[in-house]
Amino acid sequence: MNLTFWAALPQVQKQLQQLQDDLLKTVDLPNQPVHISILKLLQSGGKFLRPGVFYLFSSLGSTPDEARLLAGASAQELLHLAVQCHDQVSDDRLKGPHLGQANRQRNAIYAGDYLLTRYFAELLKTQPSAADLPDDLNAMQRILAGHLTQLQHQFDLTETVPAYFTEINQKTGEAFRFSAEQGAKLAGATPELIDLSAKIGASIGTAYQVHQDIALAFGQPKPLLISLQKGQYPLPLILILKRPAIQQVLKKRQQLTLNDVQLIQRQLDRKAAQSQLNNLTDHINHLLNELPAGTAQNDLRQFIRMLFQA
Repeated sequence: MNLTFWAALPQVQKQLQQLQDDLLKTVDLPNQPVHISILKLLQSGGKFLRPGVFYLFSSLGSTPDEARLLAGASAQELLHLAVQCHDQVSDDRLKGPHLGQANRQRNAIYAGDYLLTRYFAELLKTQPSAADLPDDLNAMQRILAGHLTQLQHQFDLTETVPAYFTEINQKTGEAFRFSAEQGAKLAGATPELIDLSAKIGASIGTAYQVHQDIALAFGQPKPLLISLQKGQYPLPLILILKRPAIQQVLKKRQQLTLNDVQLIQRQLDRKAAQSQLNNLTDHINHLLNELPAGTAQNDLRQFIRMLFQA
């Protein structure tokens, strides 16, 4: 975990350190290749954003229980890690993978499946009611649906901005919505605050994905090349996707070069992409104004500043 990111929010930083220590102790498998792949994910330097959001919104509750919140935060991170594992599996565009690659793909599948079972185990520790479980299952299904929608849009030269937002609302937006809602709910927040938390979380997730897309599109060409060779187009590229010259270059698919990427980057409109992000962050700040004044609201504002400066 990247502890430095959370330095300005020491209480959340402390909770996330405890979470990481707990996950490292409880995620244990006899199969060493699968076990090692999970440990690498846990120690990869990620920011633990979803459990961090969970803990931020848990401060809106009136009856926090440390053990219950730890289980809830664990469930959020385990679901995220499971999806990450499955994302590592190469698609069928790779012809004739060698034995080492095939083994890595198999291990990633098993690791992802195992982490999903751990997600449910931690979820049950939060003592959900019979009415809660369908919501928890539906959230997972919507997140997975978002990733499946992303697969459907691979190499899609007809993808539109509305279609893009539908996809990321399902994927990243839903993941953050679920984290925020669960944090508030498990800490005993009022129904009104739980609903507001869900709206804010969804807005944060959508804006974060756009922020990541902008960083990818205008950053170093190598990461963007990898994304384009997989047929994954960030928002700044989708904004100009209808241009014939852009489509002609993208048709090269895996044969794209760094020179091709640099040519594309020179045609991107940073102002238009940033305008999309500004609209989203303005909406987040408007929703934050509806929260009760106090520590929770202040911490969330600080988190938003940190998130979109990173």
